[in-house]
Amino acid sequence: MHQLWFPTSLLFGEGSLAVLAERLPALGKNALLVTGGTATASMPAVTAIRDMLSESGGDCIHFAEVKADPDVETVERGAELGASEGVELVIGLGGGSPLDAAKTIAARLTNPGPASAFFGTGNIAQPPLPLVCIPTTSGTGSEATQIAVLTDTANHRKMSVLSPLLYPALSIVDPELAASMSPALTAATGADALTHAVESYVTVGAWEMTRGWSFRAVSFIASYLARAFQDGSDREARHHLALASTLAGMAFSNSGLGLAHALAHPLGALFGVAHGVANAVLLPAVMEFNLTEVPEAYREIALLFGSNAAGLPPREAAGRAVQAVRDLFAALQLPATISACGVRKEHIPLLASEAMLNERLRASNPRTSNLEQITMIYRDCL
Repeated sequence: MHQLWFPTSLLFGEGSLAVLAERLPALGKNALLVTGGTATASMPAVTAIRDMLSESGGDCIHFAEVKADPDVETVERGAELGASEGVELVIGLGGGSPLDAAKTIAARLTNPGPASAFFGTGNIAQPPLPLVCIPTTSGTGSEATQIAVLTDTANHRKMSVLSPLLYPALSIVDPELAASMSPALTAATGADALTHAVESYVTVGAWEMTRGWSFRAVSFIASYLARAFQDGSDREARHHLALASTLAGMAFSNSGLGLAHALAHPLGALFGVAHGVANAVLLPAVMEFNLTEVPEAYREIALLFGSNAAGLPPREAAGRAVQAVRDLFAALQLPATISACGVRKEHIPLLASEAMLNERLRASNPRTSNLEQITMIYRDCL
């Protein structure tokens, strides 16, 4: 038996941000707007949201302290500000970090703390405040998931919070908001979305419904990511990448992810490697590790990249998918090794031991793994 969750009302399309004005009366008047620092905080969308709230008779309290890989302390500060201002809803605007922070702040405003008590599955007791998620990147798919990732600074670990209560009440995916992304950010977020799509396609929890979303996400990324990297003003490419990111989020929120994410989290927590970059380094190596278990699925992925895998032996055809992903990441000028991210050989035992703690992600990978195998994957990526 399979179960599918997607209780979010999702609006998609160019100019869809403007529809927020129509939805605000049903959500609340006074909002805590959660964003990153200077770049996101100065976006025209911030002014537009402020104006919409003002016109509806409400107020906008702006919390612009979210950095990459938000930590528990940031969530606590945001929740304290929201409580002191008596906010009625939370709006997250930005990439995955502000959206994940907004999710947990909304939950923290209705649940006793600390936010670290939310780590794990099903540890949020009361429904959060109404939450609106508005992505400005095409990578994490957080607008479509029941997951938030926070950094546990005390233990230098990235921890997941999973609960159906974390699904936003409303998500607005307006591809025009991603048009200002730099080529480097386009590449990193696109690599994140591709990793979500590939892993959710082959995870042990995948089934026909989720694979449909994953398949289309891979297809769109294979066709449009390089175009957006080369020309950020390519509206068609931005449209399809935004769609791919959301589809992949819908898929992995229901099917799970895999070993690439289990290995990527320690790179972010211990070395500050951007999540999309960590995924880009690790995904091809993890795909190679999984080849024997899911050759047909990888053959299908190879075909989406235009590789001539038809008629080849299963293992060889699957290998074409790995090479296609490597070639794409090389064209996007993403690092190909963890040494390029500051990791040295002596760091690998610590990374491997930390990755072993990601039992949920390792369990959903199509091939089981042990400490020796994880160590070898890191070494292969060195």
